[in-house]
Amino acid sequence: MAEQATWRIRRATPDDIDTLVALRHDMQRELYDAHPHGVHPDELLDAIRAYFQKELRGAHFAAFLAERHGEIGATGAVVVYDVPPGPSNPGGAEAIIMNMYTVPRWRGHGLATLIMNELIRHGYREGARRFWLRASPNGRALYEKLGFEAPGHYMQKFVYEL
Repeated sequence: MAEQATWRIRRATPDDIDTLVALRHDMQRELYDAHPHGVHPDELLDAIRAYFQKELRGAHFAAFLAERHGEIGATGAVVVYDVPPGPSNPGGAEAIIMNMYTVPRWRGHGLATLIMNELIRHGYREGARRFWLRASPNGRALYEKLGFEAPGHYMQKFVYEL
């Protein structure tokens, strides 16, 4: 899209924590409203802030923002981690993409594609060769267009109490 060229993708810094918290909260509210489970996102603001304060200073987490004229249109993050090497990933480094969110007024303008491409480039530079994500119904078509597949063996379980 021609409009993509007007947006700059940049890595988030600790100065962006308030923006990252607000965008994650907005994303979680949309997801929670569609399928409520667990703790309401309004109760997570302090925990989200603490996460970004810790992880933005670490080596394995990177968040990126699409910015134009001081306005943020989208965000996404990637965590690179090591697992034992295996036949499909001999180096062992993997990445999980998270926190993908486009501000509603900027959806359909290609910002998520720009962010995803930067997340994949960053993870690849850090050694990751396998990338994972959890797709919302709204994001699935984009991720499939970028080559993501849904492996049949992936399972999850939420544990809120023992």
